[in-house]
Formats: sequence, structure tokens, C-alpha cells
Amino acid sequence: MHRQVTVFTFSGLICCLGLTVFSSYLYPSNSVYGLNEDIVLKDPGSFVDNSDQINVIGVIDNNGKIPIDATVAVNVTENMQATTGNSSSSSNDTSIRTVTSPTFSRVIYPGTGAPFKIVLDNKLVEAVSPPFVYAVKHVDEISYNLLKLNYSNMALGNERALIGTMENTAPFPLYNATVYASVHDANKAQVDSVISDKVPILRPGEKAQFKLIPDASAMSSAVYYSCAGFDLNAPINTFKTSKGGFIPFDLQALAKIIDLRYDEGSKSVVFGVDHYNPAGGFITLKLPQMSDDQKIIVKMDGLPDDDVKMTSDGKTIKLDIFIPPNEHQIEVNGVSYI
Repeated sequence: MHRQVTVFTFSGLICCLGLTVFSSYLYPSNSVYGLNEDIVLKDPGSFVDNSDQINVIGVIDNNGKIPIDATVAVNVTENMQATTGNSSSSSNDTSIRTVTSPTFSRVIYPGTGAPFKIVLDNKLVEAVSPPFVYAVKHVDEISYNLLKLNYSNMALGNERALIGTMENTAPFPLYNATVYASVHDANKAQVDSVISDKVPILRPGEKAQFKLIPDASAMSSAVYYSCAGFDLNAPINTFKTSKGGFIPFDLQALAKIIDLRYDEGSKSVVFGVDHYNPAGGFITLKLPQMSDDQKIIVKMDGLPDDDVKMTSDGKTIKLDIFIPPNEHQIEVNGVSYI
């Protein structure tokens, strides 16, 4: 017979009585862009797996205007007798602590979400609170649209898996890519949060298969997946060329970068960009300076951009480019390679 543990019930997965809920919402004091209102915890759920571990699951949505790093948490009432192994302790001897966990994505970009899962030892736990947003940190990081996912949302086969491929559309290798998703039943309730194994390296144009499998205890109820996305280490900022050369670069922006590539025929760096600030904002591109008379021309949406601030120090050319609202196409001509 299993010991009964009080767990907050979100979607009818666990039936418990006498719930004591401990919940708080902690945000940094320097919140920006209305961060408190724009970060939403949704689809909370919980289940006990076949290893008798408590799994608390859900999704964090970023409805704000800037990328974030989010931490979720639950408050846990622990059985001190089980923790210390002291059989003489009173059965009412308990302790409350907060257990935290990151989401499956290192960065949650605006308009996207990331699942989470907090796994607890059932033997030590008397009660678990609902999950809550514990901390949110503003992240100055570019969203590179570099990995193309191809999959069906439906759970497939006896394992009720999400199966698909990831393709590197960038001109440089991508490292430690993972795919994550939320698992749902026929009633649209989230029954698990899953993440794939890492792909250590994915070279330009290369494809790899991924497979997400729900926990065995949730497998029979898995019908479809949502909130599928990917996470990877920051790419190495080097374009490789067909003749064995390379072009180092540094791109700094609070923006989404789309289809970043080097065009050898026109000696141009080309990419789409959509700034996170609704009013637009600057991006900064740094490139190697190959000669004193090197001529760099920046075009926006096919037209010369005369407002670009360009500086050089003999080694590096720095371009400060203002991006108006909405998505725009940037072409930087005159980029030589080493």
C-alpha cells in the first residue's frame, strides 16, 4: 500500500484530500515592460510516475516584449521522520521548503512558451503546493531562427511518441540542440512535459531525428503534443566559406534574426530582423576590417540605409543599424573573408 501524499490536483490526475496550499509569487524589483503581468504559468498538472516520484508539470508563456529566463517552484511539506530516518520523531514533525527548477528552454523568447517539470521524492513529501513563477530574469539575447522542425503533433505508436526531424538552416554548426513539448490527453489537459536527448553537433544543412516519449504512467492517455520548441547553445559567430575561409562576426541585438547567411557571390551578410521593441531599436554588427579602404554598404529592404552609424579602428568595423517596427531585410555588402 502506498502512503498518501497531498498533491495539488490540476487536471484530475491525482485525487487527494485535505490539501494545504503554500504559494507565493516572487519577481525581481527591477521588472520591466510590465513583466509581472506578461509572464503566465498555464496548464499546470501533476502525476505520480511508476517510480513513485511526484511530477509537477506546466508551461511558462512569455507574452511580454523581451526574452526571459524563468524559474518555477513548488512549496513542499516534508516528513522530517523520513528525511532524518529518526523513528522516534513525531509523525507531525514536518518542514516546509521551496523546490525550484528552470524551464526546458534556457531562454523563453517573446510570443513563445516553454514546459517545465519538477520531480519530487514521494517518500519524503507530505504535501505539494501548486507551481508558481519563482523568478524571472531579463535576458539580452538574440533569437536565431536557425533550426527547422518537421513533425506531426499527434502521439504515435505504442510509445505515444512525438517523432520528427530537426534541420540546421544556419551557415555554421549548432551545438547541443534539444526539442521539448507538452503532452495532452483527449480532454486537452497537460499530462506530461518532455524533452529530447541532446544532439551534440548539427552541421549546416544537416538533419537529425528526435523522439519525445512521455512517462510510462502518462503514456496511455497521451493524444497530442503542443508548445513544441527547441533550445541550443549560442552559436559560434563564424561564417564558413566554400574555399575554406571564414568570417568572424559579432551581432548584438534585442531582436529576432531570420535566415542569417553569407552570400559569397555578392560578398554580403544577409538576414531578416524583427526588433522586440514595438517602436523599433538598434542592432550592432561587428565585422573584420580587411583594409583601410574597405567599402561597406548597408541596405534595408533593398534600399541603401544612409542612417547607419559606422566606425572602424583598423581591425574591426562596427555598424549600428536602427531597425524600424516590424520585420525588415538587411544586406551588408563588401564583407571580405579571411
